[in-house]
Amino acid sequence: MKNFVIDGQTFVGPYVLGQDPIPAVPGLALVCTEAGEGVKIMSIEESSDLRAEIEDSDRVSLWKEKAWKSIVDVYIMETDMPEEKRQSLQESLVYKRRDSLNCQKPKVIEDDW
Repeated sequence: MKNFVIDGQTFVGPYVLGQDPIPAVPGLALVCTEAGEGVKIMSIEESSDLRAEIEDSDRVSLWKEKAWKSIVDVYIMETDMPEEKRQSLQESLVYKRRDSLNCQKPKVIEDDW
């Protein structure tokens, strides 16, 4: 395992989707693939159970389709921060990289009418 640091946050991995057991922990995950210039982040996930969030995602086939040789790497940042803080951190990380995250689930805007 190695560390992947973005914006001062340390993620550990890679866990190869479909080969390595992804920890069932609360936190954030970087769903990545290899790229000519290194690692390309395809999406940033947040959950109280990252294993379920990633392995049961309806985007697994999309990640594999967009990944180099269909190999999807997952880097995990386990944290005990409250859900609201995790979501805020996820939004911040996504906002800074929104143009390059080709598999990011769009944020749902709720109308309060």
